[in-house]
Amino acid sequence: MRILKLLSFAFLILYSCNEKKEETVSDIILQDTDSLEYVGEIESEPSALADLESNSTFQNWLKFYKSADSGISVSNFSLTEVQKLDTMRGNVTGNFDPAFDKTYEPFLIYNPSKTMYLDIDSYNWSIDNEGVAQFEADQEVNLVSLTDKTVSRVAFFGPSHWVDDAFWVSDSIFVLLENGNDNQPGIMTYNLKDNSIYLFSSDEISPSNKKYIQSRLEKNGVKFTP
Repeated sequence: MRILKLLSFAFLILYSCNEKKEETVSDIILQDTDSLEYVGEIESEPSALADLESNSTFQNWLKFYKSADSGISVSNFSLTEVQKLDTMRGNVTGNFDPAFDKTYEPFLIYNPSKTMYLDIDSYNWSIDNEGVAQFEADQEVNLVSLTDKTVSRVAFFGPSHWVDDAFWVSDSIFVLLENGNDNQPGIMTYNLKDNSIYLFSSDEISPSNKKYIQSRLEKNGVKFTP
């Protein structure tokens, strides 16, 4: 229960920073003037911060791993690190570009105001001539701004680590749900207004495979090699 409160408290810190544009968060916030700048003035932001477990994406992700390991719960995750957000130009095409492959449209993850979206898929896999998904070894997570038509890489993972899914809790805070060959699922929360990343790790062992990604893609008609 104490760890769950810590997780909720960290999310509340992130949200409070967004609501008070002139206020800086104490020593845990790492400023980076070269990082991504938040675009747009949002007067009020819808938020699911009061209860992380109420988010349907998070529920599905946790339920998937609980089916194989009933010991996994949100209380297993503890804050282990705070980082600054460094971005670079992304290597995928935004959906505002005529060259954008509409195959990926159902997988784009929009913020509540539809001014930005996350693309966790188009760098990682493509469809072959038979309509079967072919995966790359690496995965790039990109943030696309529809306001200024830019694509920014916010995370990059090699073959031993990957992002299963993602969701937004407000217009400027999003969450990456991850796993890897170390069998320890993780949660990464990003705040675009102060360029901070909070990393939560679990000490519970979970299945080491990418079947969650497969199940997520199959819901939108993507085929896999038997």
